[in-house]
Amino acid sequence: MTSGPRPARAALGTMLALLVLAGVSAADEAQDKPQPAPSASPSPAPPAKPAAPVTVEEGTPTKPVVVGRGGAGHVLWEGEGGSVALLNRVQFRFTDEMPDDRLQLPGTTSPGSSKGSFRIRRAKTELTGWVWRHELTYELQLSWAGPEPGASTTTPLEDFILNWDASKDQRFQISVGQFKVPLGRQEMTSSSRQEFADRDLLSGEFSRGRDVGVQLWGLLGKGKVEYRAGLFNGNPASRLDNDNDKYAFDARLMFQPFGDARYSESDFESRTGKPLLAVAGEFERNNQHGSTNVDDLDTRILGVDAVFKYRGLFLFAEYFARHRTPETSAAFDSNGFHAQAGYFLIRDRLEIAARWAGYDPSDLIPDNDRTEVGGVVSYYLNRHNLKVQGDFRQLDDDGRGTKTKELRLQAQVVF
Repeated sequence: MTSGPRPARAALGTMLALLVLAGVSAADEAQDKPQPAPSASPSPAPPAKPAAPVTVEEGTPTKPVVVGRGGAGHVLWEGEGGSVALLNRVQFRFTDEMPDDRLQLPGTTSPGSSKGSFRIRRAKTELTGWVWRHELTYELQLSWAGPEPGASTTTPLEDFILNWDASKDQRFQISVGQFKVPLGRQEMTSSSRQEFADRDLLSGEFSRGRDVGVQLWGLLGKGKVEYRAGLFNGNPASRLDNDNDKYAFDARLMFQPFGDARYSESDFESRTGKPLLAVAGEFERNNQHGSTNVDDLDTRILGVDAVFKYRGLFLFAEYFARHRTPETSAAFDSNGFHAQAGYFLIRDRLEIAARWAGYDPSDLIPDNDRTEVGGVVSYYLNRHNLKVQGDFRQLDDDGRGTKTKELRLQAQVVF
C-alpha cells in the first residue's frame, strides 16, 4: 500500500492482537468468577410465566427446520419426505447523498448539491427444508428488489444450495449450487444481520459475493473449528458458464474457542457472562486470464479476521492482502483493512457503533487510497428481526481528491 495506509495496517494488526488477548482475558475472568454454592434445600420454583412470542429468526421453532442465513422460518409443511419453511425480510431506506463540491449528482442543478431518495433496498424470500432424509437439506433465496453482488440481473434467484451432511453430525458436509464463496466475514454475514445499514466499501471490492460451484465444509472439535474449501467458476453467478478453462479456489479456516460467535454483527449472543471470540484465515485464487479480450487478472488474496463479543461489546476487524497479475501489464499489490466497534447503551435495545475501512487499488499508483469512516445508532425492537438504524459515513477518494458524505435511515423487518 502507499504511505498513507501503512499506519492503518499497524493499527489493524494491533486490534487483531487485542481482540485475541481480550477474548482470553475475559474468558479467564468469567471462569475465575466464584459461583454461588447450591442450596441444600432449594426454594420452590415460582409459577411459570406465559412464554414470550417466538421470533422466526432468533427463536426456536416447535418443529425441526433448516436454518438458513436469514434465520429459521415458519414451517409450512413437514412430512415423511421432507419439509418447507418460509422466511421474508424487507429493508426500507432513505439515503441523502452529499457529494463533493466538484461532483454533480444526476438530477441536481449544480455540483455539490445533495439528493435524497427513498428505496426498498432489499426484499427477499427464503425457503429452507430437508428432502428425502434429514441430512439432505436445501436453501432457496429469491430477491425482489434487485440483485446483490454476483447474482443475476435477469432472474430473482440469489441462492440455491443443496447440502448433504455426509457425516450426519456436521463434521463433513458437501454443498453444491449458487451461494456466497467463503471469503470475507462481513460478506458472508447476512445483510439482515449487519450492525450498519449496509456493508462497507471493502466487501464489494475484495469479496466476489455469489458464484456457482461446490464446497466441502464442516465443524470439528464440538463446533470450535469451522473449515470451508470450494471450487467455483470464478465469475459472477449471472453468467451461464465459465469464462475460461480455469476455476476459482477459496478456503477458510475459523477457530472459535468459547462457543459459536455466529455470522451476526452486534452482541446478542454472549448471554452467559463468557465472551465469544472467532479468529479466521482465508485464501482465494481466481485466474481470469483468457476470459475476455482485455488485460484479465490473476488474483490471489490472503485474509484474516477476528470478532469478539462480550457483555454488549462487539469488536470486528479484517485484513486482505491481494496480489494481482494482469496478462500483459505489470503485477501489483492491492491491500485493504476494516475495523468496527459497537456497544449496547441499553442491552439488546440501543446500540452505537463506529467503522473505519480502506484499501489501495494499486501500489503502483501513489496517493490513490479509498477510505470510509462512519458511525451508526440502532434501536432494536426485536433484535435483527425488527430494527431501525441511522448511519452517517464519509467516503474519501484520494486519487480523485473527493470527499463524499452519506446519511442513511433504514427500517428492517424479518417475518
